[in-house]
Parts: sequence; structure tokens; C-alpha cells
Amino acid sequence: MERFWRGTTKDGKFVTEAQGAKWDDYATDMQSLELVIGNRVIKLPKGMEYVQAKTCGASLMDGNCEIESRYIGAKIGNNTVLIRVNEKTENINIEIF
Repeated sequence: MERFWRGTTKDGKFVTEAQGAKWDDYATDMQSLELVIGNRVIKLPKGMEYVQAKTCGASLMDGNCEIESRYIGAKIGNNTVLIRVNEKTENINIEIF
């Protein structure tokens, strides 16, 4: 199942992790952001200050890394709101910092 972020920049350019876009190259220029999980899409409101990332766990025995979750979010006032999706269970959590 495909899982990736995609967004649109302020100049209308469509960018997506699935096509090799690097978040750091576009983060400050994003006009919209969404997270694709198979045939489902989580879409954030337009025109916000966005964040996205993945969490990873590593085996101490062999050093192999595995993505545990991925999230998108936005800064709202003094808070950051994250929508996190667990890679194995596909459970969705909302986190506010």
C-alpha cells in the first residue's frame, strides 16, 4: 500500500514524496498538504505552516530500520497539531503540542 505526503506550493507546483520530492526543498513554500494512505487521503486546510515526518524503530540485533508511523500537521497559534498514522495498524491519532 502506498503511503506518502503530497502538496502544492504557493506558485502552484504539485510535489509529492512518491515522485522523489524532498520535504526540506518545499516546506516553507507549501500552500496545501495531504497524506495519502492507500486509497484514503488526509487533507489539511490551505495556507498553513506545515510539518511532516516519519518515526522509525531499529532492531538492536541487526540494525534494520522500519517506519513505525508518519504524520502531517500544522502550526496553529502557539500549538502544533499532528495527524499521525500507525504503519501497522493504520490507526490515526491527533496530537497537540
